[in-house]
Amino acid sequence: MRTSLLLTTALVSLASAAPALAQTRPVSNPVEDPVTLDPITVLATRTATRVDETPATVTVITAREIEQNLYTDIKDLVRFEPGVSVRTQPARFGAALGSTGRDGNAGFTIRGLGGDRVLIVVDGVRTPDGYAFGPQSVGRGGYSDLDLMKSVEILRGPASALYGSDGVAGAVSFTTKAPVDMLGASRNWTARARVAYGSADESVATGLSFAGRDGDLSGLVAWTHRDASETDNQGTVGGEGATRTEPNPQDFSSDALLAKLVWDVAPDHRLGLTWESYNSDVDANVLSGRSASVLDLRAEDETTRQRIGLDWRTQALPGLDEASLAVYRQESETRQFTFEDREPAADRTRDNTFDNDVMGLAAQGRRSLTSGSVEHRLIFGGDWSETTQSGVRDGTVPPFGETFPSSPFPETDYTLSGLFIQDEIVLAGGSLRITPALRYDAYELTTADDPLFTGAKADQEDSRLSPKLGVVWWANDNFGLFASYAEGFKAPTPSQVNSAFGNLVFGYISAPNPDLTPETSRSLEAGLRLREVPVWGGRMALQAVAFQADYEDFISQEVVSGAFTPTDPAVFQYVNFTDVEVKGLEFRSDASWDNGLSARVSAAWAEGDQTTAGTTTALPSIDPLKIVAGMGWDAPSGAFGGQAIVTWSDAKDAADTTGLACSPNCYVGDDFTLFDLTGYWNVTETVTARVGVFNVFDETYGWWSDVSGLSTTSTVLDAYTQPGRNVSVSLTLRL
Repeated sequence: MRTSLLLTTALVSLASAAPALAQTRPVSNPVEDPVTLDPITVLATRTATRVDETPATVTVITAREIEQNLYTDIKDLVRFEPGVSVRTQPARFGAALGSTGRDGNAGFTIRGLGGDRVLIVVDGVRTPDGYAFGPQSVGRGGYSDLDLMKSVEILRGPASALYGSDGVAGAVSFTTKAPVDMLGASRNWTARARVAYGSADESVATGLSFAGRDGDLSGLVAWTHRDASETDNQGTVGGEGATRTEPNPQDFSSDALLAKLVWDVAPDHRLGLTWESYNSDVDANVLSGRSASVLDLRAEDETTRQRIGLDWRTQALPGLDEASLAVYRQESETRQFTFEDREPAADRTRDNTFDNDVMGLAAQGRRSLTSGSVEHRLIFGGDWSETTQSGVRDGTVPPFGETFPSSPFPETDYTLSGLFIQDEIVLAGGSLRITPALRYDAYELTTADDPLFTGAKADQEDSRLSPKLGVVWWANDNFGLFASYAEGFKAPTPSQVNSAFGNLVFGYISAPNPDLTPETSRSLEAGLRLREVPVWGGRMALQAVAFQADYEDFISQEVVSGAFTPTDPAVFQYVNFTDVEVKGLEFRSDASWDNGLSARVSAAWAEGDQTTAGTTTALPSIDPLKIVAGMGWDAPSGAFGGQAIVTWSDAKDAADTTGLACSPNCYVGDDFTLFDLTGYWNVTETVTARVGVFNVFDETYGWWSDVSGLSTTSTVLDAYTQPGRNVSVSLTLRL
């Protein structure tokens, strides 16, 4: 009732402005941007480049698309993106045992690899690592709000040649909005208000933003608040206990704030100051965790992130076409608190934290040189960051043999530094581009004297060279080929090098491993592109790519010695244990016509295997074949439009689940087809209404990333299903 009242009030308030505005501001220039077949990427080459001119596979999702498709989080963001997924399992965790769903949106999986193997940055600043220990599980998808983003770029394949550690499988870059994005070239001030509702989780989002310009100064302030409950599913069993398949009750709220000040201090010199803040709270009543001995199970999770940054950009530095320098400071904290009412055992709590405090700087320069018919576009620079990472386990009634509070790893300073250079060599009048790149990285883990950490500890340092070579060749204006070879690496984390936990009574301990080496990858991909090709009176762009990637020295925790007795305890240690190979095909096509029609088709297929201690099994984290096809129409007047999207996903092949613990009885799901509809109406030049109906035919389905690991004998499969038919609406006012 409260959320419905808030939504109704906001909608009425905004809609009441529409008639007056309509009298004075007819829809002559539509708010909707025209369909474009040549989006711009910065992530792929560190400079603004047309996607079809890069030797890489990149997806660019703009603010318009985020709003048009009514995306609310990163799982929504990749809904129509084959080959990329986000794992989100239902909240079915315990106080001291089990962490299912505690990490929320866990992070991106690209071409079958996820977790910290995918680099995630916001305005060039790394988001914190994921972390899991016992019942604690911290994901990577809860540190930002999409409503504040100008664009999101997804790069498939290693990214270490330009960005260093973490880019083993790919990279995702979030770019926040700037004053010019709202003001354009001529306005001196503008404002935006937006309210949105989603029935899948009864969510209500309210956003306000203002931007202004006065001479050489411009600024922006944007704020978004969200309230939601648990996400619906197709479960039908309610009540309490482990057989419950309906979602556990949950309340969610978040606030995101972005402030930017830009000063054109002199011709071709610009200073920018950014402050970003995000905090969220989740309260869960875990009814599925109740039993005869557990009378109540409650959880409160808090996540905060604050970032301040100062950047300088110039096009007037002698010898350079462009240069930039940025410094920043970011603090993030997560706290997961759980209360368990037990009978006859004593009540117990768990209060676990995971904190990251990082400061850093980055510098970059660009210079174009011409020698005869050959043009060189050099990009070079470096970056440095130091992260202080810590975690604390606290609560009441600790496990036998353990005391609270304690640290599962010592407080650690984690330093990353790197230098890179890239040369885009343009030949044959621009039809051939050869782009070599090389980066040198050094990393160091330095442990502190942490009184809460009682185990052995070790410091570590190492370095790595990451090369990349890309080629793009256009035979003519419409047909081109591209290929690239790239290497990536992921440095060990503090919790992997110095994990320490043990209980001699039960005969096990964990030990640090100062000799742990980085995970590495080598990737080769090649493809063809068509652009601006005439098709049935319109124009089309197309890309098809094949890839193969080899990953080595994956880190996993293994038993390296011992017999699980008090006198000869088993020793757990993180070691380089697994090699992986993945290969696949990807396809994308976009077309548009002058009458407002547009169409798109995309698909991704991959397969892979993993070799552990000489035994080879299938890599189960790869998503099954997925095809997305859509047809849209925008009225020539710009007043209204919409799109219909069909998504088909195959079931997982049982032969591809041999790498899971549930094998040979793993649940593989069913193939399914989804039908979604979205539409918009530009009520006036300043008011836009949107509506989306998702899963129109009320299909019962679950994404493989969510159901992976379940057994066919599980009685709670429906708990892992997605929402049935659901509706989202939004109303935006721009002044």
